[in-house]
Amino acid sequence: MLKKLFMKTHLCVLFGLTAFLALSGCATIFSDGEDEITFNSNVAGTRVYLDGIKLGETPLTIDIDRKTANRKLKFTKAGYQDQEMELLHDFNMNFGMILDLTGTALTLTPMGVNALSGNIIKYTPTEYHIEMEPVKTGNHKLFRQRVASMRFSAYNFADIQKDLVTGEGEFLDGLRTSFQIPPERKDSFKEVLQANLESLITAGNGLEFWNRLNQLFKHDSILNFYHFG
Repeated sequence: MLKKLFMKTHLCVLFGLTAFLALSGCATIFSDGEDEITFNSNVAGTRVYLDGIKLGETPLTIDIDRKTANRKLKFTKAGYQDQEMELLHDFNMNFGMILDLTGTALTLTPMGVNALSGNIIKYTPTEYHIEMEPVKTGNHKLFRQRVASMRFSAYNFADIQKDLVTGEGEFLDGLRTSFQIPPERKDSFKEVLQANLESLITAGNGLEFWNRLNQLFKHDSILNFYHFG
């Protein structure tokens, strides 16, 4: 009986919040207008196409109209594999409601605004990094490990920063794992982080942080083996 009452109460709150959002400014997730989108790449001069029309070359910042239908982005560069992604029409804002039926929390949580594919990383709501993979690369597995490590830093940057302050935490452990650093090198990993804390903590986003850390590994006598070229 209590469980039914609990669920009923929370559902009423959910419906009320939904109605509020529909009448408020948050309804602009379906509005017309433009959003300024930035595209960067590991290879300068990567061509950016939207629905088959060339927008320019990376690094590129451009206003893109919001449409009622999803749009296709494509990135090309001679000697590299094409990368594609779908740009959703509500990419300027997209919140999903999560109702916690086991507790008392009712939260609005940002949902995935893009169906990302290939080696494309969204590191802020309107900024994208495209890792172009050479058509002929010596180690596809290593390249994908590099991208996976970058993606971990990009998506978990805020939590990684919190762990950096304390010097430990599950996100630092995840970061170490993303670089393929084994447990027996954990102390060396922590030493590099602590010795360069100011540089790492002032990174503007997850990708900038990843690049700084990757360069630190490159010049470390113990961890240079785990540097991604």
